[in-house]
Amino acid sequence: MTRKGKIARLPDSIREQLNQRLQDGHGAKSLIAWLSPMPDVQSVLQTHFEGRPINAVNLTEWRQGGFREWQQQLLAVQLVKKLDDDHFTGAMTARLACYFAVSAHAMVSREEDSRTRWLRLRELGAQLSRLRRSDLSSERVSLERERLAFKKLHTDDDRKKAFCKSARSPENQRPGSATPHSPLKSKPVQPGKA
Repeated sequence: MTRKGKIARLPDSIREQLNQRLQDGHGAKSLIAWLSPMPDVQSVLQTHFEGRPINAVNLTEWRQGGFREWQQQLLAVQLVKKLDDDHFTGAMTARLACYFAVSAHAMVSREEDSRTRWLRLRELGAQLSRLRRSDLSSERVSLERERLAFKKLHTDDDRKKAFCKSARSPENQRPGSATPHSPLKSKPVQPGKA
């Protein structure tokens, strides 16, 4: 569904900030006072709404529509970031990318105004970009885990080799014995010679 209200027509960056402020619990009066003087807001209102200002009803409509969609998208992105299984994450990312592609096609095919169509495509592009960054971040974490596991494996092997080499060295051999003893054990104390 393409939104055509006052807030829906605002630039993506302003809507993003507005959504964040709604998420943080800002009230209608403070939001209207924040939005009203912005040149981009004034331009949209002048172009599409004969200069009529944003009011509490506009914010309520946005809160029940566009803001809820934003929250759902935010939740979906957070869910994808939290997923630990790389295969599941990859499949989920592919499904979300398909969903966005279908949504983009539906939105663009219904939109008659080329400028609005372009704005919608930019919005979807920004969302896809966020999704891809999340996917790449997950991939980096997975590679870092593999690197640390590989490093730990080699560190453990190196310690074992060093211990064995130390145990075989002549200074760690017991006199009259061919069996190495642990370099960590102290030599026995003879009675009366403490």
